Amino acid sequence: MAKINSSVAWKSPSNIAIVKYWGKKETQIPMNPSLSFTLQNCCTETKIEYSEGDGKIQFLYDGKERPDFLPKIEKFFELIQLPFLKELDLRIHSKNNFPHSAGIASSASSMSALSLCITEIEQKHYNPSINFLQAASLRSRLGSGSASRSVYNTASLWGKTLESEDSSDNYAIDWSKNIHSEFMDVQDWIFLVNQKEKSVSSTDGHDLMHNHPYKMQRIEQAINNISYVIKALKNGDWESFISVCEEEALSLHALMMSSRPGYLLLEPDSVRLVHSIQKFRNETKLPVCFTIDAGPNIHLLFPKKIEEQVNAWIQLVFPEYISGNNIIKDCMGKGPEKI
Repeated sequence: MAKINSSVAWKSPSNIAIVKYWGKKETQIPMNPSLSFTLQNCCTETKIEYSEGDGKIQFLYDGKERPDFLPKIEKFFELIQLPFLKELDLRIHSKNNFPHSAGIASSASSMSALSLCITEIEQKHYNPSINFLQAASLRSRLGSGSASRSVYNTASLWGKTLESEDSSDNYAIDWSKNIHSEFMDVQDWIFLVNQKEKSVSSTDGHDLMHNHPYKMQRIEQAINNISYVIKALKNGDWESFISVCEEEALSLHALMMSSRPGYLLLEPDSVRLVHSIQKFRNETKLPVCFTIDAGPNIHLLFPKKIEEQVNAWIQLVFPEYISGNNIIKDCMGKGPEKI
């Protein structure tokens, strides 16, 4: 076999969970199933230059060497158990185009991009018949649970559920063919309330679910909400979708507040945005709603056909977010791409 000396590169997006994954068992197995929309613009680009060697790893973020990231990558490589990685030297280049650790699931895009690169190396040199996306999703999960959902376009389902025989706790599955046309152009405009690193990491938040007083009730709620949201997405039912979407967002933060110890990631402006979105919907009857990841930033979801009305409302009610360049205008996307 010819001597290995090559490179691979992938761009992978973040995703926004509608039914939230919160709490995990060993090796990133979720306590409950989750369903997410794949985003288009909030992405991580990762390139790996690799050659025959003895397992040396160099990591660069935004062009600067970051040895402090190496322990996480080394742990990830131990979890995915690919012997060939010990026979290669890797130079990993990575960059994000959105704020890190502010509640926009940067780990989802970064770990899925890394997993896609590693899986391509395996496919090119060691295992050409591999089920590429399934393997990439499984490995992404071991790096960051939500990353398992970022390898598919449009929408993904992760976690074993009676709603799908193909569903699995080990990897996500493509849910794009189960989405009504009403939801195929969902916009996700993210209000950046605070771009600083979160006071409590998602990893620590997941750990607090082990002994959470409402653990079993949360699992039951998520199982029911998966069923409700799948039906809403299939039938083009915005009203039911909005009900589940906002309940899930508020439940996530209620779980944080009722943990032991409890903590609060929402800020005063997070609450102001939530109230304003609900008031706008009630007054206009337009299909707009919010969701929130594990941070203070607010995601505004709506179909593209009402973009003009939504934009006019934001200019009137939240001009400071526009003037401060504190809105990321994203949308449902087509998934990762090789670059």
